[in-house]
Amino acid sequence: MNTNEFEIKLASFLSLLKKERKVLIKGDALKLEEILAKKQPFVSLFNDYQGEITEKMRQLISEIQTQQEENLLLTQQAMSFQDMLLDTLKSGIKKANKTTYGGQTNYGVAPTTLIDTEA
Repeated sequence: MNTNEFEIKLASFLSLLKKERKVLIKGDALKLEEILAKKQPFVSLFNDYQGEITEKMRQLISEIQTQQEENLLLTQQAMSFQDMLLDTLKSGIKKANKTTYGGQTNYGVAPTTLIDTEA
Protein backbone atom coordinates (compact mmCIF):
# COMPACT_ATOMS: atom_id res chain seq x y z
CA MET A 1 0.00 0.00 0.00
CA ASN A 2 1.39 3.37 -0.94
CA THR A 3 1.33 6.51 1.22
CA ASN A 4 -1.63 8.06 -0.58
CA GLU A 5 -3.79 4.96 -0.02
CA PHE A 6 -2.75 4.85 3.61
CA GLU A 7 -3.67 8.52 4.10
CA ILE A 8 -7.10 7.77 2.65
CA LYS A 9 -7.50 4.86 5.10
CA LEU A 10 -6.49 7.10 8.00
CA ALA A 11 -9.04 9.72 6.91
CA SER A 12 -11.73 7.02 6.63
CA PHE A 13 -10.92 5.79 10.11
CA LEU A 14 -11.10 9.33 11.50
CA SER A 15 -14.49 9.78 9.85
CA LEU A 16 -15.65 6.53 11.44
CA LEU A 17 -14.48 7.74 14.86
CA LYS A 18 -16.46 10.95 14.43
CA LYS A 19 -19.56 8.89 13.63
CA GLU A 20 -18.83 6.79 16.71
CA ARG A 21 -18.74 9.97 18.80
CA LYS A 22 -22.20 10.99 17.60
CA VAL A 23 -23.56 7.51 18.31
CA LEU A 24 -22.03 7.53 21.81
CA ILE A 25 -23.68 10.87 22.54
CA LYS A 26 -27.05 9.55 21.36
CA GLY A 27 -26.57 6.26 23.23
CA ASP A 28 -27.55 4.10 20.26
CA ALA A 29 -26.13 0.67 21.10
CA LEU A 30 -27.11 -0.99 17.82
CA LYS A 31 -25.34 1.58 15.67
CA LEU A 32 -22.36 1.43 18.00
CA GLU A 33 -22.04 -2.31 17.32
CA GLU A 34 -22.06 -1.63 13.58
CA ILE A 35 -19.33 0.96 13.92
CA LEU A 36 -17.18 -1.32 16.06
CA ALA A 37 -17.46 -4.01 13.40
CA LYS A 38 -16.35 -1.49 10.77
CA LYS A 39 -13.36 -0.43 12.89
CA GLN A 40 -12.02 -3.98 13.23
CA PRO A 41 -10.38 -4.30 9.77
CA PHE A 42 -8.40 -1.10 10.33
CA VAL A 43 -6.41 -2.63 13.19
CA SER A 44 -4.42 -5.06 11.05
CA LEU A 45 -4.13 -2.48 8.28
CA PHE A 46 -2.46 0.01 10.62
CA ASN A 47 -0.22 -2.63 12.19
CA ASP A 48 1.01 -3.91 8.83
CA TYR A 49 1.86 -0.56 7.20
CA GLN A 50 5.61 -0.30 6.59
CA GLY A 51 5.82 2.80 4.37
CA GLU A 52 7.05 6.26 5.20
CA ILE A 53 5.06 8.55 7.48
CA THR A 54 4.22 11.88 5.88
CA GLU A 55 3.31 15.11 7.64
CA LYS A 56 -0.31 14.68 6.60
CA MET A 57 -0.29 11.20 8.16
CA ARG A 58 1.11 12.60 11.40
CA GLN A 59 -1.68 15.16 11.50
CA LEU A 60 -4.34 12.51 10.83
CA ILE A 61 -2.85 10.21 13.47
CA SER A 62 -2.89 13.06 15.99
CA GLU A 63 -6.56 13.76 15.20
CA ILE A 64 -7.34 10.04 15.51
CA GLN A 65 -5.68 9.88 18.92
CA THR A 66 -7.62 12.92 20.12
CA GLN A 67 -10.91 11.51 18.84
CA GLN A 68 -10.17 8.10 20.41
CA GLU A 69 -9.56 9.76 23.78
CA GLU A 70 -12.80 11.73 23.51
CA ASN A 71 -14.76 8.59 22.59
CA LEU A 72 -13.20 6.75 25.52
CA LEU A 73 -14.28 9.52 27.88
CA LEU A 74 -17.82 9.42 26.48
CA THR A 75 -17.91 5.65 26.95
CA GLN A 76 -16.68 5.94 30.54
CA GLN A 77 -19.24 8.65 31.25
CA ALA A 78 -22.07 6.49 29.90
CA MET A 79 -20.91 3.52 31.97
CA SER A 80 -20.68 5.69 35.08
CA PHE A 81 -24.22 6.95 34.53
CA GLN A 82 -25.49 3.37 34.12
CA ASP A 83 -23.75 2.31 37.34
CA MET A 84 -25.24 5.26 39.22
CA LEU A 85 -28.71 4.48 37.87
CA LEU A 86 -28.45 0.82 38.89
CA ASP A 87 -27.21 1.75 42.37
CA THR A 88 -30.12 4.15 42.80
CA LEU A 89 -32.61 1.50 41.75
CA LYS A 90 -31.04 -1.08 44.07
CA SER A 91 -31.21 1.28 47.06
CA GLY A 92 -34.86 2.07 46.25
CA ILE A 93 -35.71 -1.62 46.17
CA LYS A 94 -33.94 -2.23 49.49
CA LYS A 95 -35.89 0.61 51.12
CA ALA A 96 -39.20 -0.77 49.85
CA ASN A 97 -38.45 -4.21 51.33
CA LYS A 98 -37.53 -3.03 54.85
CA THR A 99 -39.67 -4.00 57.81
CA THR A 100 -41.68 -1.53 59.89
CA TYR A 101 -41.37 -0.87 63.63
CA GLY A 102 -43.58 -3.80 64.53
CA GLY A 103 -41.42 -6.25 62.60
CA GLN A 104 -44.02 -6.68 59.91
CA THR A 105 -43.07 -6.32 56.29
CA ASN A 106 -44.40 -3.16 54.70
CA TYR A 107 -46.44 -4.63 51.87
CA GLY A 108 -48.12 -1.33 51.02
CA VAL A 109 -45.03 0.17 49.42
CA ALA A 110 -44.95 -0.25 45.66
CA PRO A 111 -41.71 -1.53 44.18
CA THR A 112 -39.44 1.08 42.67
CA THR A 113 -39.79 1.30 38.90
CA LEU A 114 -38.85 3.74 36.22
CA ILE A 115 -42.36 3.75 34.69
CA ASP A 116 -45.58 4.20 36.63
CA THR A 117 -47.66 1.26 35.38
CA GLU A 118 -50.70 2.21 37.46
CA ALA A 119 -51.44 5.38 35.49
